[in-house]
Parts: sequence; C-alpha cells; structure tokens
Amino acid sequence: MPKRKDQSSAVGPPALSIEEEEFRRWLVDVERRAILPLKWVLWLGSIFLWQYGRPGHLAWPDVDVFVVFFLYLLFILAEHYFFGFSKIPLQQVRAFCYSSYLVDLLYVTALIYLDFVHKTWVELESPDFYILYFLLAVRGFVLYRSAAERIVVNVLISLLLVLSFWLEEQSLAATFNRPHLIRIALVWMVILLSWFIFEIINRQKFELLKARERLYQSERLTALGEMAAGIAHEINNPIGIISAYGDYLLRQADATDPRREDYEVIRSEAQRCKKIVSELLRFARPGETRREPTNLCTLNDEVLRFIFHDKSDTAVRLEKTYAEDVPWVLADPVQVKQALLNVYVNAQQALAGETGEIRVTIAPTPRGEVQIAIADTGRGIAPKDLARVFDPFFTRKPGGSGLGLTITRRILEANHAVIELQPHQPRGVVVTVTFRDVVEVPPQSLDSLA
Repeated sequence: MPKRKDQSSAVGPPALSIEEEEFRRWLVDVERRAILPLKWVLWLGSIFLWQYGRPGHLAWPDVDVFVVFFLYLLFILAEHYFFGFSKIPLQQVRAFCYSSYLVDLLYVTALIYLDFVHKTWVELESPDFYILYFLLAVRGFVLYRSAAERIVVNVLISLLLVLSFWLEEQSLAATFNRPHLIRIALVWMVILLSWFIFEIINRQKFELLKARERLYQSERLTALGEMAAGIAHEINNPIGIISAYGDYLLRQADATDPRREDYEVIRSEAQRCKKIVSELLRFARPGETRREPTNLCTLNDEVLRFIFHDKSDTAVRLEKTYAEDVPWVLADPVQVKQALLNVYVNAQQALAGETGEIRVTIAPTPRGEVQIAIADTGRGIAPKDLARVFDPFFTRKPGGSGLGLTITRRILEANHAVIELQPHQPRGVVVTVTFRDVVEVPPQSLDSLA
C-alpha cells in the first residue's frame, strides 16, 4: 500500500500581501541599482582612508586588514550574483537585506578597531573612518520602514561610534571631548536629514500606490459594469415573466387558498430580482451627467421631505444645521438626489425602528469646498468592513444587493465629489460628501435657478 505524502511538506511559504510584495520588489530594485554601487563606494573609500592614514608611501595593508578587505569584496561580488541573476525568492529578500546591512556595520566597525590596533594615523591624527557610518545611516532608511526600527539602528550606529572613540582615547572623559561630540552631532544631522528626505519619498510612493489602486479599481468596475449589463439584459425578460405569472396566480387564488402564500413569495422575490437587475443596469450605465449650479441646501431639503414625509414616525429625530451663505456647487441635481437618497435610506435602515437621530450639517470647508455631513446613531459598521463598503456586492444587510454605495460613489465622482465613511461616537456612522466645484451665482439669477 503506497504511503500517503505528508501534506505539510507540500505547503509552501505563506503568500505575501500585495503591499508587501510591492515593497520587496522595490527593495530588490533599490539593492541592485543603489545599494550595490554604495557598497563599492564603501569598499574603495575605506581602502583610500586606510592607505591615506599610513605613514610613508603606499603599501600593502597588514594581513588581518587585507583579509577584511578581501572578504568584504567577495561579499559584494556574491550580492551582485544573487541580485543580478534574481536568485533570491521574494520571501527571503528582507532577511537577506538585513544580513547584508549587518555585514556592512561589522565591516566598518572592524576597520575602526583594526585602525586602533595598528595605529596607522600620522601625528596622532586618525583617519576618519567614522564618516563611513554616514553611508550606513542613509541605507538604513531604505531598508527599515517603521520609526522604531530606524531609531534602533541609528542608536546602534551611535553606540558603535562612541565605542570607536573610547578605543581611540582609552578614557571616558576624553571620549566625550569637543571634537568627538561634534562628530556625533554631525552623524545625527545626517541621520535626521536622511529621515526627512526618505519620509518625503515614502509619502510620494504611498500616494502613487494609492493612485495605482484607484486605477485598478476603476478598470475592475468598468469590466464589472460591462458584465453586469450583459447579465441584466439576459435575465430581465425571464424575471418579468415570473413576476407576471406570480401576479396572475395571486389574483386567481381565493383568500382561503393555501397556495396563496407561495404565490406571494414568488411575486415578491421576482420583484426583488427585478430591483437588483435595475440597480445593475444603473451601475453599468449611470447615464449622462449634466452639471449645473445647484443649491445643496434646497436639494437636501427635497430629499429629506421625501424620506421623512411620515410625521407620525417619532422614533427618528432629524436635526439640520446649515451654515449661512453656503456656496452653490456645480452638480447634476437629479444624480445628487439619488446619491443622497441612498445615504439617507442606509441611515434610516441602520436605525431599524430604534429611537435615534440623524444629524445633517452643510457648510463650506476651509479649502473652499462644500461638505455635507450625515451622522446617524444606528448600528454602525465594523472597522474591518469600512475599507470594503464601496466594493460591488459587498453587504452585511439581509436581502441587500451590495450596490447602493457603489453606485452612490460612482455618481458623486462623476459630479467631482468625494464620499467618505467614518465611525460616529459613541455609535453609528458619519457620511461626508465633499463637493469640490463651487460656483459663484449672480444675485439676479438666483430666482431662475431656485
């Protein structure tokens, strides 16, 4: 009987997230294009400093120093082989880079120590091997991402620097004399300046990744819209026939017919399918956007009158706060009404008949935009779901299609507006819609536009 293979051995390394995979690919590219040339600078610069500090003419270094130079050269050549021919799996890139950085630190520290042992300096002026730590400090910002890691590695460099001064002076008081303190301060000036530069670079890289993600999302939504239009077209007619037969059977059944409840389920479910199909078609073909100067306060009042027309419903308390002289915006009133209607329906359903409130605020922002903030005290959204609420077909609502907020965001983006969701304290959700295109409306034209 053949033995069963051990399934644990077939399990490969854990899959990397998209962000981590992008970072590691970027790290490989940086190692190949920047770090390897930096290592050559480090190696050649250390040889120059060593030979420059020796008395007399140029000569071969001592055996132990030569071994250090030679081993580091072999290490550089090995890195050229691994990175040049892509011999390192992505899962092992960070560990390899950490090891490489540790070798660089040990290399410079060994040179400082050997310099003290052999006393190569002339007239008590030691060669400034400590400046090689500048290169290592700059490289650390490429390799380490978190602030804690960067602080630890730069403190380690500072401790090695102080240790080298102590080996040179053999006195704790002399270790912290004025020239050495100036050198330590200079190292930290380089560290802080490098930190500032790399923070700018990382921020730009993060914004670029977000732009790529939005582009990918847009392409995916376009493909999904085309697919949704085809599906909706194919199933719209059968759903209509099912709904019509459900109505016919329901009309023909007597009030005492036990099958009447089944007919009602057939009709209601067919109508729900028809609603989903109509939302799919609206998602696939949102229609032409015709933007014009729009008074958001007036438009919002129209939506609220439609949603909260039943005055007998006292479970939900509505509170409106409009700033004075709210600017008009350039938007399609019909589309914006639909978007706001979706937001208010979600807020109303989040309360689910419970006693609560919906607070609406419309005001200009310091950046010259106009913002609508809609806060409810309903069930709220789990933090893990906030990043997915705009994804098509994602919903936690029983019977929901998962297209409401997707269509809402698409409509608002067509009107140059941005929608965001945030938790509302102590419970609920705050939906903010920010319109970027503000227009100046002449006073004589207000009556015609209202």
